[in-house]
Amino acid sequence: MNWHLLFDALSLLFILPGAFMVFSAAVGTVRFGSTMARVHAITKPQTTGLLLMFVGTFIRLVSSPDFSVHHRGDLGMLVLLVLFALMSNPVTAQRLGRVARREGLYGGPGQLSRNDRPADYHPKRVDPEGPKD
Repeated sequence: MNWHLLFDALSLLFILPGAFMVFSAAVGTVRFGSTMARVHAITKPQTTGLLLMFVGTFIRLVSSPDFSVHHRGDLGMLVLLVLFALMSNPVTAQRLGRVARREGLYGGPGQLSRNDRPADYHPKRVDPEGPKD
């Protein structure tokens, strides 16, 4: 058996589930109703799918019979891409969740647990009807 064929099949075993997870993140963003569910759909499967696709691409590039300087440059670009995604996805999710909680964009009260409900008064919250006298 050819080793390159084995490594190609192994990389395919990582790339296909990763692509499916990225696709499911896109579908979840469209289909989910509440903001918190959408934040979950954007961050968790997107990051995991990207990591799986990175591992599959890494295996494919390293096991290539003509591994050259160009492939090393591609690996460096992939590493930078994954590092940027791993740094930006959690920060984006945290900021979206905080804004959604502050603005009340999280769905109905039946979708929240007791500790997730915001307080009646928050100093940064702006009342659209103005101050109550």
